[in-house]
Amino acid sequence: MFKHSIRNRLMALVLLAAVIPAGVSVMFSYLYTKQSVTEQSVGQNRKLLTLGTANLDNYFQGINQRALSIYSGINIQSSFYTSILEVKDPNGLPKGTVQPDNRNVVLSQLYNLFLSDRNIFKIHLYIRANKQSNMLLKGQFRREINTLYLPLSNPNGSNRPFVEVTHPDYSYDMKSGFPNFKPGETPVFSAHFPIYKTPSDEVIADLSIDFRLSDLEKIAKSMYNSDTELLYIANEQGKILYAPGSDWIGGAIDNEWRKRFQGGGSGHFSWRDKEFKGIVMYRHIDSAIFKGDIIKLVPYETLYSDARTISRINTGIGVLFLIIAGIAGVLISIGFTRPIKKLISYTQKVQIGQLDASVDSVSEDEFGLLARKITDMTRTINDLILQEYRLEIANKTNQLKVLQAQVNPHFLYNALQSIASLSLRYNAPKIYDLIYSLGSMMRYSMTTDGNQVTLQNEIEHVENYVILQRERFGEENLRMDVDIGESARAVIVPKMILQPLVENIFKHGFRDGIKDGIISIAAKLDDEGRLVITVRDNGMGIAGERLDEVRNCLKRVEPGGFCGIGLRNVLARLRLQISERSQLLLQGGEGGAEVVLIIPLDNTGNRKEKGTE
Repeated sequence: MFKHSIRNRLMALVLLAAVIPAGVSVMFSYLYTKQSVTEQSVGQNRKLLTLGTANLDNYFQGINQRALSIYSGINIQSSFYTSILEVKDPNGLPKGTVQPDNRNVVLSQLYNLFLSDRNIFKIHLYIRANKQSNMLLKGQFRREINTLYLPLSNPNGSNRPFVEVTHPDYSYDMKSGFPNFKPGETPVFSAHFPIYKTPSDEVIADLSIDFRLSDLEKIAKSMYNSDTELLYIANEQGKILYAPGSDWIGGAIDNEWRKRFQGGGSGHFSWRDKEFKGIVMYRHIDSAIFKGDIIKLVPYETLYSDARTISRINTGIGVLFLIIAGIAGVLISIGFTRPIKKLISYTQKVQIGQLDASVDSVSEDEFGLLARKITDMTRTINDLILQEYRLEIANKTNQLKVLQAQVNPHFLYNALQSIASLSLRYNAPKIYDLIYSLGSMMRYSMTTDGNQVTLQNEIEHVENYVILQRERFGEENLRMDVDIGESARAVIVPKMILQPLVENIFKHGFRDGIKDGIISIAAKLDDEGRLVITVRDNGMGIAGERLDEVRNCLKRVEPGGFCGIGLRNVLARLRLQISERSQLLLQGGEGGAEVVLIIPLDNTGNRKEKGTE
């Protein structure tokens, strides 16, 4: 019975037609969103790592420059460098020889170095000739002969300055202590600088500076989200300079994924093991005193959270459509088969002799009888239904286009607002100002409330446009002067009449470049009650023949000519919306060009405005 039932087969067909498209849509939506999110995340993180690498390189360059200041008095008697150079091995001096006391010179230099960076925790100077350690900690100075201390060697085997990765601070084998200080409690990283006997490569002393991790942590945290991601900064030997948490100090990276990028460079790859599943991004840093890698781990759980959310929403919508389709299938099948059964019963009554029904011809099956009975009626009904259906589809299509035209620009404007907020979070107010100006221009252009605005709004729109152009050509190369009379600010004018004039300045007046460019906009009400707007620049100006062509073109009624679309459009809209007596006057010369708009305020809105002033 089920196989031969039209109602059951129709319900199954409706359900399949809903389930298959919904399932395919959910699957492809998830895969596309997943791929899109991955590419977007990789691009954003690549920019973050590039910026972080530059910041970290600048940070190490600053440390190196401060350390190189010890060579500043290389040829000056009694300088820091000279005082170290004059120290001799006591065992090689004649008996009774007293070496010069350089304590004050060393203390002064170390103290100046200590004050140059608020993150310096401790400074240790080891003079090799007499094996003397000099240490400055929290403004306190200690000096002693230190026979136990051996200067650290550069891990790469060279005799160059290097950074010792983060470790608990130590006393450099000095026996002299400091009040209220216990070594080994403060995590620091150390910058070691050998001091050479110039011009040779003989090392006469070793300068070690311990730094707190504050600035390093600040740079590192700008490159990752500490709640969901991991970031490591390690030297070429894999020893950790920075990592999240505190249990990593003195440790090294021994994960298998590090073997993938030990050759340097930058890039990313996917990784899956018991400890981590996600994207590994890395970038090599090659600074004067530190060589290593910045490694960022982005888990799939974090990366695909948005994709999973969208997939769950799509699945919920699909289930909802399935339920609706099931209910619709039942209702449609019942509604479709019930009239057929009634019509068959009715035709059977005709067959048994009821005279109130008439049939031209009768076939052997129900569908034949049904077709003959309702052919004429369904033809008319079908024509009406098709006509109404086409009208409904056209109406829905137009509504959808209107909604899309409204949603897309607003989505872009909201996206710009989000990017602007993000720039403030990363302390980039200049980017925020530019995005704000662009967003204001978009909002002004998208507004469909009317074709007329106040002159004040039109001036603000042009100012936003010029702000973007100043960023393009350089703020020092372009200036805009605005002189608007108070009585003119509230005057109603057609929208977008000033921007085409200013655009022409960049297209023609400054086409060979801008230097010391000036754009002036002035507006006032003259004695006759007309609004006079003057737009002037100090660009290339307009040649005499070209100026005559443009003026003649503006006088003609028919379209075309050599005056361009912008000027004719502005003049046409002024005459259409404000007054037929509106004028556009053009002046030109080697000193720049000038456009004057003369607008009689004879419309009702502006007459009222003028009367209230």
